[in-house]
Amino acid sequence: MHIAITDDRASDLADAKAYIQEHIRERYPEAEDFVQIETFSSAEELLRVFEVGRYDILVLDIYMKDMSGMEAAKIIRKRDSEVSIIFLTSSVEHVLEGYRVFATGYFIKPIMEHAEDFAETFDHIFPVLLEKKKSLAVNVKGRDFVVPYRDICYVDINEKHMVCFHLSQQTIESLTSYAECQEALLEDERFQECHHRVIINMDFVQSMDQECFTMKDGTQVPISRRKRQEVKMAYVQHMIHR
Repeated sequence: MHIAITDDRASDLADAKAYIQEHIRERYPEAEDFVQIETFSSAEELLRVFEVGRYDILVLDIYMKDMSGMEAAKIIRKRDSEVSIIFLTSSVEHVLEGYRVFATGYFIKPIMEHAEDFAETFDHIFPVLLEKKKSLAVNVKGRDFVVPYRDICYVDINEKHMVCFHLSQQTIESLTSYAECQEALLEDERFQECHHRVIINMDFVQSMDQECFTMKDGTQVPISRRKRQEVKMAYVQHMIHR
């Protein structure tokens, strides 16, 4: 996860970085080690290094000398339609203009005096981005292959005794052990082991009956009798909270 903060006032820049770091440490401790925060003292400095896909969240001060955060956002949005933009400002008079660049929200200065507003904005976008970034590094033909959790439909073992990842766009065979994949995936509530050495992503389930799951592509994945009750409860809970 990569966050960039831009403000031409050094004290505000430091406060914003420290506050975001502390919020992540308290609310999302599992993400603390892989969140990187870069700081920039001007919009021009940010634009010099900006590349599509490099950042997940941009925090831009609106009132900066030379180029404003709003001007920078308009340039960035023409190049990158996905990056989340949050404005850092002492006034919300630019709210309507912010909608034109599809801003996620605003952090009001000083942030520590607007903690509730900060948390509401940050907690709206950060968990969503966190889920998108989750991935599993597996060994494919002797090389590391990063598999995003959101692309995994289900995992099983093929006739060559290799772990087989059935993804939304392709199927890959991995030399990584099933036990290693199992340990990682089952920590995420989307995944459930429904049969011996078979794990499904419940986001890809179309329907469920006593014997199997029917996935959205029509594939039927078996449910073992021993796991039937446990799997049914997990799937119902997943659908309720989805």
